[in-house]
Amino acid sequence: MRRLHLVWITSWLAIGLSACTTLRLPYQETRSNLTKPDTAKACAEWRWIGISQPEARCPEIRGWTVRPLFPQLAPVQQGKGNYCAEQGNTPGPDLIRELNRFCVYEIGDPKQRLREPLSPLAADAELVRLDRDCAALSLAEKYLDAKEWKADERELIAQIGKPETPLKIHQQQGVRLAFLDTQPTGVGVPEIQGNSPHGYTLARLARELVCTPGPDERCAAQITTRLALPLLTFDPKNPSKNQIAPTRGGYFGMQSDLAQAIRDEVDSWRKESPQQHLVLNLSMAWDGNLFGGLNEEQIGDLRAGTQAVYRALQYAASFDVLVLAAAGNQKREPCANYGPLLPAAWERSAPREEGCKPRNAPLLYAVGGLGADGEYLSNARPGGMPRRVAYGETPVFAGSSVATAVASSIAAVVWNSFPDLDARRVMDILDTRVQENELPYTADFWFGSDLPSAVPGPKVQRLSLCAVLKEACKTHASSSCPISLRCRPFEKPEGLAPYGRTAEKGSCQPWLFPQPEQDPCPACIKPPALQ
Repeated sequence: MRRLHLVWITSWLAIGLSACTTLRLPYQETRSNLTKPDTAKACAEWRWIGISQPEARCPEIRGWTVRPLFPQLAPVQQGKGNYCAEQGNTPGPDLIRELNRFCVYEIGDPKQRLREPLSPLAADAELVRLDRDCAALSLAEKYLDAKEWKADERELIAQIGKPETPLKIHQQQGVRLAFLDTQPTGVGVPEIQGNSPHGYTLARLARELVCTPGPDERCAAQITTRLALPLLTFDPKNPSKNQIAPTRGGYFGMQSDLAQAIRDEVDSWRKESPQQHLVLNLSMAWDGNLFGGLNEEQIGDLRAGTQAVYRALQYAASFDVLVLAAAGNQKREPCANYGPLLPAAWERSAPREEGCKPRNAPLLYAVGGLGADGEYLSNARPGGMPRRVAYGETPVFAGSSVATAVASSIAAVVWNSFPDLDARRVMDILDTRVQENELPYTADFWFGSDLPSAVPGPKVQRLSLCAVLKEACKTHASSSCPISLRCRPFEKPEGLAPYGRTAEKGSCQPWLFPQPEQDPCPACIKPPALQ
């Protein structure tokens, strides 16, 4: 996996969650070099998300089909609000009522190109909000064949802190680790790659951390995949030009797809899985500065699709589900690239319901990426580094999406070893200061950093499976400690060559189509003399 010999093939997300690793250069952003994209081109005129009045059914609109976005729960009576319930409680009646309010409207004849898009003014009075569904979650172009990805075990051990001796897993698959991504829905480590290698690669990477090698394989977590990105092609105006691949997976998706995937995975775990705990990996995002969700104070101010994702995360939190999300990577120049992306940015600041006290734990936890040299990946977003980072490079992808898979796997192993902990205490262990793994950088955002009284930011912590388990065993002494307490320090691989930066120009709408439009990787590797 020495970068001198690799041509990295990238996953360019709607917001650049994966890209070729390049030399770390100072970031400069001025008003003159920013391009404001036309977000309307990323939103479907043929699919809208509506929010009905409380207790009302989704109203009919002439010429459009309508269905609930989420499976409807039992009707609830008007009662005391329970939006404010903390993690570990079942969803209260008000949250159930909110989930039941989301409606999906699609043009009745998908072969007919829209002449006039649906107008909120044409909606029934029973709808309080109606917004286009947006394709704000995009993934990689299909540059890879279906060959199985195999990790360089030796370097992987060095970079993620995996013990050289096999884990002693006392409880088999006590945690369910789900990757909501491009891979078709299934239980177990996928053997066959879907259309995109992204979700497949992340799930295979997780196996390297949570399972012991050999014929008597034991795994701390049951790895599952849930299709959240089913689109192969997207046309905002003509639904007949859209291609959906439910059995092979797509390259990108819409906000409604992600919201449904979160809700479906939580329900599947609760009803069908014997695992005590659930960890959700979200290696996808959208730009909250473009599509909303960052600056609104109340949930009701969000676009309907963004509200749907937020409510689905609330639903997951009500069952003490642990959610980790990629902080995001840069888009191609000259697009605006500052700050974390959603939903990961909600760790810092999230809208809330009127009358609720601030939460004592975030809905999810953001993860940033590092290279093998221990430095930030150059595709990390300036101003978007969370308090925790992990190794973020493989021969297939490089970015915060990979790092999130590493962090999710570490959390799953910890939770399996200490099942009596709740999700917040698991993350407290991951975030515990380990001096040898502390980087000389201050986090750009963290839970509570949006408050006026916020304390100085914590140092960024590099996650190591061995170091995290060592800390857990120190704090929560138990016979279930899965390894000896000797951890190898991180080492910079020999022969590591820097990359040159290619200033790719062109469209600032990378969420519209599978990206990149042209393979940028041959230009990623340049000799040091060109730096």
